[in-house]
Amino acid sequence: MTVTDTGSAPAETAEPRPAPGTPQRWPLVVAIGVAVVFAVAAAALALLAAREDDPQGDLRAAAGAFGEVLVTYDHRDPQRHREAVLDRATGAFAAEYEEAFDGGLGQLIEQLEASSRGFVKDVYTTEVQRGQALAIVVLDVETTGTSGPRRLFDVYVRLTMIQVEGEWLVDDVTDLSFGADGGGGALPPGADEGATPSTSTSLP
Repeated sequence: MTVTDTGSAPAETAEPRPAPGTPQRWPLVVAIGVAVVFAVAAAALALLAAREDDPQGDLRAAAGAFGEVLVTYDHRDPQRHREAVLDRATGAFAAEYEEAFDGGLGQLIEQLEASSRGFVKDVYTTEVQRGQALAIVVLDVETTGTSGPRRLFDVYVRLTMIQVEGEWLVDDVTDLSFGADGGGGALPPGADEGATPSTSTSLP
């Protein structure tokens, strides 16, 4: 018996096709994922570029934070103020402030039921030289106590800043606000000790 080859090829298996009206989501998901990655990368690059353009940003931020801490305290918890100041100070200034606080300042805050809050308005800094710089912090200060509420405008505080292991700490503090109501809105003459303030920024 002879088997005859008819030459017919096996039928091709049809690929499954999506039903009409069924959305294909994979391309959209991939596109969104790529867009998110690029957005994150762009934000990171922008942040790095901003820091390179503003090398004294850390200095100003540290000076502003210390200025606010220095004039912010609450008679219900004066120790919190003490610790916040000491955490941002060098050994020399820390020892001086600790002695003053433990020698009567903390007790006086409690006796007068004094509370205070500082609001940083501007920070001026000199150029950094050998890990040191000067900063002048301008604040408004609100106080309350047994003598009643009070608000001081444009209080100037000069800080000697020293960089220790990459962190800016305060080595000396000088009150430049001559008079009870602050400096009147302008940098006092001679406040920079001959160095021209190089940078100014307004802080939130």
